[in-house]
Amino acid sequence: MTDDELFAQASAWHFRLQAEDASDEDRLGFEAWLAQGDAQAHAWDEAQLLLAALQPAARRMQPQAPPRRRRTLPWAAAALLLLALGVVWQTPWSDRLRADHYTAVGESEVIELADGSRIELNTDAAVRVELTDNERRVHLLRGEAWFEVAHNANRPFVVQSGHTRVRVLGTRFSVSRLGEHTRVQLAEGRVETMVEGSGKAILAPGEAVEAAPGYLSAVQTFEPAAAFAWRQRQLVFRQQPLGEVVAELNRYWPGYVLISDSTLERKAVSGVFEIDKPEAVLRALQLTLGLRVDRYSPYLTLLREAAPQP
Repeated sequence: MTDDELFAQASAWHFRLQAEDASDEDRLGFEAWLAQGDAQAHAWDEAQLLLAALQPAARRMQPQAPPRRRRTLPWAAAALLLLALGVVWQTPWSDRLRADHYTAVGESEVIELADGSRIELNTDAAVRVELTDNERRVHLLRGEAWFEVAHNANRPFVVQSGHTRVRVLGTRFSVSRLGEHTRVQLAEGRVETMVEGSGKAILAPGEAVEAAPGYLSAVQTFEPAAAFAWRQRQLVFRQQPLGEVVAELNRYWPGYVLISDSTLERKAVSGVFEIDKPEAVLRALQLTLGLRVDRYSPYLTLLREAAPQP
């Protein structure tokens, strides 16, 4: 029996036991299934870890209508499997339906606009493009995008990210959006970042700014080589906590990597990692930080403190 089949069984048992009409026979049946061996126990642990990680998302997605009494539960097991595959937390259908261009988790794409400008989308990003005779406007719906703007003084180029507007005065920069939070990073030229009711900031190369509704940060510096490494399918970390590193890696890989405790999350990580080589990245973290890597399925990995050698 495959790992996915065992995971489906564990998911079905979870929802069966949570059902209002769960019986003593159901509980005995579950105990008999669990006692079959380590494979069943691992599948059950995997399902429970995944449910714990997804509880905040599940609460946000909970329907407002009163719940119906469950009689049969194949749909529930299927729903959990979809969560495990990242379909719910990594597939932003509402943004994609509004977008002209988008990327899935781990993908990147270069878009050539009719005016000669170029947009490069990072992982899980979506944009809508509006080109008129008087203006060129790109709506960043989610994720991160790199812009190389063709000069045209008669047609301003504007990037709209929620309540944040970026007006191009130069040529090469990136804008990233997570919810209502926006970050603008300039590589070449000048850009003006404006937040409704909170003023504006003009950036020079090597400068960045953070924005949100009613908020615009002070201008700050950043390292372009590290910030834009994703364009070469790399990620660069310099003494960053493992918790931040794993959160960034999860943006690029299907499934989910979890850390077992907060002590591990604070361990410092430095290195240059290949986005398309997750096994090599996990192996490097395992060796440099003394971690144990437990793979419960292709979609769920847990990082733990390695047991001391006898």
